[in-house]
Amino acid sequence: MINKLNVVLLLVVFGSGLGVVSVQNQSRQYYIALDKAEKQEAHLDQEYARLKLEQAKLASHKLIKQAADRQNLHPPSAADTQIIEVR
Repeated sequence: MINKLNVVLLLVVFGSGLGVVSVQNQSRQYYIALDKAEKQEAHLDQEYARLKLEQAKLASHKLIKQAADRQNLHPPSAADTQIIEVR
């Protein structure tokens, strides 16, 4: 009777050990994935900041005015403006 109990307990201990090793391995894999995602987030944040700065530069009134002057663009005169009534 005691021999069978020892064998069962030994199997339970081995099973428990395998479970612990499996959970630790899965935990490491999750940590690696989290670290990779955090690095990607930092990279995307930097890229977003760079794009926002570029957008702000391109949207400046002075730059738009210079581009319009280079292309000989000017606002329409009052004679060129028509009012359309929609019913």
